[in-house]
Amino acid sequence: MTATRILIAEDNDLVSLTLEEQLKGLGYDVVGIARSGVEAVAMTNRLHPDLVIMDIRMPEMDGTEAAARIREQCPVPIIMLTAYAEREMISRAEAAGAMAYLVKPINENELPPAIAIALARFKEAQELQASVYELQESLEARKLIERAKGILMQRLGLSEREAYERLRQRARDKRAKMKDIARAIIEAEELLGS
Repeated sequence: MTATRILIAEDNDLVSLTLEEQLKGLGYDVVGIARSGVEAVAMTNRLHPDLVIMDIRMPEMDGTEAAARIREQCPVPIIMLTAYAEREMISRAEAAGAMAYLVKPINENELPPAIAIALARFKEAQELQASVYELQESLEARKLIERAKGILMQRLGLSEREAYERLRQRARDKRAKMKDIARAIIEAEELLGS
């Protein structure tokens, strides 16, 4: 199994080097160290790590803003680091899409569970997002098919079952999805100006 590829985003050299040594000692692959929020976003887009461990307080661009940009441009699980365990910081990290949160100094024993949780939560979020997308697609298809059935029933005097069967047969003949056939019927109806 391939080692988890991690990007560290930390402007403090001592903290980043210590974290890098800890991660490598635990069997993770550190693919790079970003020294600013801007660099973290650029390196994430370029290196496509499996996980980013990022300090909240970063030069040029705050860690939470960088995390939000990473989530938009190249979604990847993020663990936020901070020397402060304040509720406001935790809320900002959550809002930016952080999957976990660690307080400095980092205890090496806390890294594997935090990484595992962040990766698992990210995978769950991605699967949930995919399910939502599939449900939206299914709902859109159903609406199109229902509307097209109505058009066929009105134009050709078909029953609902006959209209559905005609749609299904046309999709089979054209080797297309029923929603695409339904969309074509709707567009033709709009063109003809019912």
